[in-house]
Amino acid sequence: MLRVDFCDLERYRSVAIEGRIGPDEGGFEDCPFVLCRPLEFVLTASWIGSGQVIVRGTCRGAVRQDCRRCLDPVEGPVDAEITMVFVPLDSLEEEDGDTIGLDSGVGEIDLKPYLRDEVIFATSSFVECSADCRGLCAGCGENLNTSECTCASGGMDPRWDALRALQNR
Repeated sequence: MLRVDFCDLERYRSVAIEGRIGPDEGGFEDCPFVLCRPLEFVLTASWIGSGQVIVRGTCRGAVRQDCRRCLDPVEGPVDAEITMVFVPLDSLEEEDGDTIGLDSGVGEIDLKPYLRDEVIFATSSFVECSADCRGLCAGCGENLNTSECTCASGGMDPRWDALRALQNR
């Protein structure tokens, strides 16, 4: 269960949290990737004074994204170190991107939405299926990794001629 219970945290000062977010649990629908297997979290939540809670740990899993050149699916690992700092809202001086505000009187923190954000930040925005991926033909859209383009080079948009000249050097 990916929750921090303040009663346990007050009693033990540090609490181990292990859990997973599966591909079928949702929350990643609007992301540029798809979960291939569950994300495994191993975290530790600790009091760091004046009502602040720090959550540290790791995330392991795999995601599938489209190659930025040829649009073929590419599976890649998620291997991220996570650090989140939760601070009472009344002690936040201004909007700080490094801390997360907490309402006073809450009994627990549901970590899933915050972990979702951490996974999105840790996942590469652009992936390639290989370093020598040739991509798609700009004229006909043919995948140049699997077949040769059949469109005539004169049929391509003339605005790309300057870039084509650089490529041919």
